[in-house]
Amino acid sequence: MGVRMTTPQAAIEAFFKKSFEIIQREIFMAFAKLGEECVVKIRDRSQDESWYDHTSNLRSSIGYAIYDYGFEQISSAFETIKGGSTGSQEGKRMVKELAKEYSNVFALVVIAAMNYAEYVEAIEGKDVLASTELWAKAEVEKRLQRAKESAIKKINALKL
Repeated sequence: MGVRMTTPQAAIEAFFKKSFEIIQREIFMAFAKLGEECVVKIRDRSQDESWYDHTSNLRSSIGYAIYDYGFEQISSAFETIKGGSTGSQEGKRMVKELAKEYSNVFALVVIAAMNYAEYVEAIEGKDVLASTELWAKAEVEKRLQRAKESAIKKINALKL
């Protein structure tokens, strides 16, 4: 006769719940770091590399949000730069509004919320989001891979 060992169902469910939380946290952290890096890349360019900043509203409207199936989980502060409070307010408003557009996905969204941002890129030929979008798309898979590897290490360290 052999020895039977069983793991209680509650322990298995707790393990899976904790594993999911670890994976989710690692993805949030990876997306938040990428979002912060995008904001810095867009905002901190010289006038020669970007647009002439008359009011600072466009720079203040730049930020990001992470959505988890329509629920905003993390967003940038939309820091007011040199008096651009209208831009900061517009960024915060747009992040709230965009949640419904991302109700079926997990997403990192980087925005320039002023209504003339598209004009500045299209008509004036200045780079607002375009180059950073290309960079972020090239980075996201690497960041998710690192998040996955980190999550696996943490999950493997869990006790069942």
